Amino acid sequence: MSTTVSRCNKQSSRHFKESSSYAQQVPWTPPVPSVGVDVSVGEAGTMVGGGGSMGMMGDPLLLSPSSSPLPPALPTDPPPKCNNVSGLSAGQAKLCLLYEEHLASIRYGIQAGLAECRSQFLHRRWNCSMTAENVGSPFLGPDLQTSSREAAFVQAIKAAGVAHAMARACRDGRLNTCSCSRSGRPKDLRRDWVWGGCGDNMEYGYKFTKVFLDVKEKEKRWKKGSPEQGRNLMNLHNNEAGRRAVLKKSRVTCKCHGVSGSCSLITCWQQLPSIRELGEHLKEKYEGAIEVRATRRGRLQIRDPRFSLPTASDLVYIDDSPNYCIRNITAGSIGTHGRECNRTSHGMDGCSLLCCGRGYNTQRLVTREKCECKFHWCCYVQCKTCIRNAEVHTCK
Repeated sequence: MSTTVSRCNKQSSRHFKESSSYAQQVPWTPPVPSVGVDVSVGEAGTMVGGGGSMGMMGDPLLLSPSSSPLPPALPTDPPPKCNNVSGLSAGQAKLCLLYEEHLASIRYGIQAGLAECRSQFLHRRWNCSMTAENVGSPFLGPDLQTSSREAAFVQAIKAAGVAHAMARACRDGRLNTCSCSRSGRPKDLRRDWVWGGCGDNMEYGYKFTKVFLDVKEKEKRWKKGSPEQGRNLMNLHNNEAGRRAVLKKSRVTCKCHGVSGSCSLITCWQQLPSIRELGEHLKEKYEGAIEVRATRRGRLQIRDPRFSLPTASDLVYIDDSPNYCIRNITAGSIGTHGRECNRTSHGMDGCSLLCCGRGYNTQRLVTREKCECKFHWCCYVQCKTCIRNAEVHTCK
């Protein structure tokens, strides 16, 4: 989907209303809660379960047996426990008691999302860094205090990361409340291809992420039109955009089976996008993010009526981005002083742009490293020592 903002006609409304979520469009059966645990989280108290059909699929991708994608590496840390997790809201704490086994996947999704954020903005003035004042709960990761487009991206990529991790955990059998995807067979899939491989359960990942992340925003009660209420609405919208990115970028993947690569049988299933694909997609949404404001009626409204209304897949923000050239703790900027830059580049990583016109320092480094190594029979390796000269440029 293009991220450029198009003009709208005069009849378009300046207010936009959240479209019905994916979870509301697809019926589901809630899992049986644990014995002795009572949960009531009000408006967002509806729980999630597996099953149902997807209906959002890309073009089939045919893989040979040797090129099958591998699942992402999982953290080796011990799984977290609810009594050791801090920073959860009241509703999230209650959900934690029901779904404690989900915590490891949630934590992994948050970490994967933030790692992708740092990768996407590695050479930008804002490189997905957070100041101490902008650190959120330890478990759910940091948040930016300003309601800028950077905060919108962080919110979306974390939601996408959690939905991604939950869908993969279902497929891998790490959760008791879900299993492989039950999405329906695509209508355009060839008849002689078998549908039913163990696909990633994106429906469960979407629904659980919606309940767990959105309940924190929904249980807060702020005055309509206040900055706090506007930030809640902004977070809810960008959470949805992150989850929809997982659905939009998913694809049907097929694999050949047969002796000596004869491909006598082809099995297809629903496949998650990579975290990198999600990051690139949301980065495009970040570039075309739409500025909004909270009205007295407790709704979001676009600031410039010349632009089209944002869809549920677009990112929205309320405040302009701070000046990331200088250190501003209140605004959440750590500045670019001391950042390494590329002297010959004319892009965002170039010293001219990254250093904001302040100039840069050059440091000459001499390193010694092993090179031209050869193996001799038998049995040792002999290497030469090479001296390399390098220049490192850092912003003043």
